[in-house]
Amino acid sequence: MKFEIRERDRRAVLMLLTAVGLYVILSFGVLPAFDSLREAAGETSNKEQQLSKYRRALVRKGNYTQLLEQARKNMAADQALFIRGDNPSLAAVELQTIVEGAATKTGLSLNQRSISAARKKDDFFNEITMTVALDATPLQISSFLTELRNAPKFVVVRTLQLAPTEVPHEAPAKGGFKKVLRANLTISGLLPAPARKNG
Repeated sequence: MKFEIRERDRRAVLMLLTAVGLYVILSFGVLPAFDSLREAAGETSNKEQQLSKYRRALVRKGNYTQLLEQARKNMAADQALFIRGDNPSLAAVELQTIVEGAATKTGLSLNQRSISAARKKDDFFNEITMTVALDATPLQISSFLTELRNAPKFVVVRTLQLAPTEVPHEAPAKGGFKKVLRANLTISGLLPAPARKNG
């Protein structure tokens, strides 16, 4: 028996084999290559981001020493605002000098003053307080507080109590009321805590 293929059947078989060949080439060759190119494009963007981070780090590397030096200068300038805490007695004298200097500039005399010992505020700072009593006009008290705020060291008024020195019960016969107030202030200054020794 002889198997004969007609021209029409041969063309159909040839077209079928061509279609199967195209399918195999597309599904096992072109489409996986396209998918790998798409993944490579995604990986390329990630690699570009990493490379830009490394470049920025290399550029900043030279700036780190400058930044550290600037931070040291800023820290030294900020430390100058605190009362020196090397010796608590000297810290008390420095706070007293600041308060008495502000009182002298505003023409006040301090009636009473007492300074407490330095106590721990937190891990980094100790606090020393000074309690002051004085008699002054409202303008003098305002000027005194302004002088304390403008002091070269960082001082804080913790409490301020004002009371009139004379309580009027009736209108004065002549002149006006005395506008003198009795002020009790608690003023504190921060000083750096002594460095702990590692042991």
